[in-house]
Amino acid sequence: MRKLFILLGDPVAHSRSPAIHARAFTLLGVDAAYAPCRVPADDLERAVDGLRALAVDGFNVTVPHKTAVAQLVDRLHLGATRIGAVNCVARDGEALVGHNTDAPGLVRALRSRRIDPSGRAVVVGAGGSARAAAFALAEHAQGLTILNRTLDRARSLAQSVEAAGTRAQSAALDSPEARRALQEATLVVHCTTVGLEDDRLPFDPALLAPGAAVADLAYRGATGETALIRAIRQRGLAAADGIDVLVHQAIASLEIWLSRPRLDELAPALREAALA
Repeated sequence: MRKLFILLGDPVAHSRSPAIHARAFTLLGVDAAYAPCRVPADDLERAVDGLRALAVDGFNVTVPHKTAVAQLVDRLHLGATRIGAVNCVARDGEALVGHNTDAPGLVRALRSRRIDPSGRAVVVGAGGSARAAAFALAEHAQGLTILNRTLDRARSLAQSVEAAGTRAQSAALDSPEARRALQEATLVVHCTTVGLEDDRLPFDPALLAPGAAVADLAYRGATGETALIRAIRQRGLAAADGIDVLVHQAIASLEIWLSRPRLDELAPALREAALA
C-alpha cells in the first residue's frame, strides 16, 4: 500500500520539501507521496486529528506550528522533549510520536560545509526552529547568545538552554549587546522568516568578523540563497544556506519514517531536486 506523508505549516507554498522527498522516495525505491498542506494556527489541532484518522505514515511540521504540535502528539522522543519543539511526527502503531530533526539536520548541514560549531555561537530568533538550533549548538559551542526582536522571548529561550545545563546569554536584536555578540561570533544561525519573501537582512553582515560563518534557515529563489547568504558569500565567509539545512533535516526525517539509518549520501541529489 502506498505510504502518505504530509507537511503542515503556514505558509507552505514556497516549500521545497515535496521535491526533496519525491526524489528521495524514487532513489530509495519507496512507493510514497508527500503533500504540503497549509494549516492556519487555529486549525492545527483539527488537522492533526484528521491525519491521525487517516492513519498517515508520518508528517513534517514547519512554521508556525513546531511548538504547538508538541502538545498534540501522544508522546515525544527525548530530543523533542528537551527542545520543546517538533518538526517530524512518526506513527508507532496507533500512537503519534514527535521528533525533532531540525537539531541534527542543522549540525549535519554545518559539517557538510566544513563549518565548526564549537566556537562562540549566536542564534537569531526564538521560535521553534531557533529552539532546535540553540539546543543543537549548546552541545558543541563554547558560548551561546540568543538574539531576538522581543527580548523576553530571547531571555526565555536562553533560560531553557541554561536549565538543560549550558550557559546562554540573551539580548534584543537592536541592542548594543547584540552588536557585540555578532562581532565576536564564530557562527551565527539565523532562524527567523526575514528574507524568506524579500531581500531584507535580519542583521548587518558587515558586523561579522573575518573567519565567521553563517547558517540561514530561510531560503529563497532559484538558488535558495537569501540576501543574507549572498552577502556572507560575497565577503568570502563560510555559509550553509536554507536548502542545506532543509535537505539534512529531511534526511533525518526519512531515517525515522523508513527505519533506514545513514542516508546522508542522498544529500547532493536531494539538494539538486530542491533547486530544480
